[in-house]
Amino acid sequence: MTAVLALLPVGQQIAAAFRSDPLPPLNINKSRPSLLFATYMYHHGTDPVELSSTLESRFVFRNEGTEPVVIGEIERSCGCMSPRLTQREVAPGERGEILVPIATVNQTPGFHEYTLTVHYNDPQPRRTTLTIKATFPEQMVVVQPRALYLSQKTDRTIPFQVSVSDFREQRLKVTGVQSSTPYVKVNLQTETKNATIQQTAFADHDAGSVFRINGEVQPSIPSGRHDVLLVAQTDDPDYAMLTVPMLLNGPARPSDQQVTVSPPQLRIPITGMQVIDRTFEVLLNLPTDWKISQATAWPEQLDVEFDNALSNNSEPQLEGRQDVPVRVRLSALPEFPVKDGVIHLSANDNRDLVTIKVNFHWP
Repeated sequence: MTAVLALLPVGQQIAAAFRSDPLPPLNINKSRPSLLFATYMYHHGTDPVELSSTLESRFVFRNEGTEPVVIGEIERSCGCMSPRLTQREVAPGERGEILVPIATVNQTPGFHEYTLTVHYNDPQPRRTTLTIKATFPEQMVVVQPRALYLSQKTDRTIPFQVSVSDFREQRLKVTGVQSSTPYVKVNLQTETKNATIQQTAFADHDAGSVFRINGEVQPSIPSGRHDVLLVAQTDDPDYAMLTVPMLLNGPARPSDQQVTVSPPQLRIPITGMQVIDRTFEVLLNLPTDWKISQATAWPEQLDVEFDNALSNNSEPQLEGRQDVPVRVRLSALPEFPVKDGVIHLSANDNRDLVTIKVNFHWP
């Protein structure tokens, strides 16, 4: 048979070979993902949503496989989303959900589409994309800028401004402002009328009302990069606390004076509107000649303890370095469900500063 095929043209050889010796059927053995969602798209409708401080979407899932599912990173298309999981490990047949609050402050009017990419193992590595669609109304509460990134390496103050605009019919009033650190000063802009200084909104009945917050970064701030929170209190319970994060860059630290914080951001979960009764620990890796002298935090319900004498020397340390544990506990629920917090640790007679970002996860 082989000799006969050799006498045929190449195309006919191939055709004859397939007729005489067909290949076995192709079997594709691809397992199905174990995590099944009740819906993969949450659509809030084509009409504008009712305006409040957050818009919530809920994705319910179940493990349809025979092995436990471990959920890992959840990628977000927008930092305005704060997805919360009921559990990270899902047993076979078990149900769970992902609650996705979207902060409406600074959302532009009109149609929006957001995506979440859920990474998990079942035990194969997999990922699933979830979509949220919503239309926001014309009347909004807007804080500008959303965040501040400033560098201060001079002996002069650096001014900045933040505005809070309310375009709704029932407009809020900013009643007070504060900064989480004395290195940044803030106050409500004032205007003079009949020799009386009053804190007022700059209002236009068609364009809404605008409250302007003036700020100054003080000169000669400590070296390094610092997280700061600017907070505006209002008389509207839906927008009681408006926060603006600031990343403040001071002079560069020398290579032998570097500081690391582990974890770089502290996550505090709150379950059933109650504080989880436990202490969280953050480890600071500092030069051995550093000494922490004071701790302040926002919100004030954060209790922070440190003890330079408790430097963790159980593990071998690089020469000239030390590990200092910092213990953090939320003693009571904040008055309003804030999302962000910050801890400031002063060192070396206030010449140096270490900051720790805090993120609250509400039910």
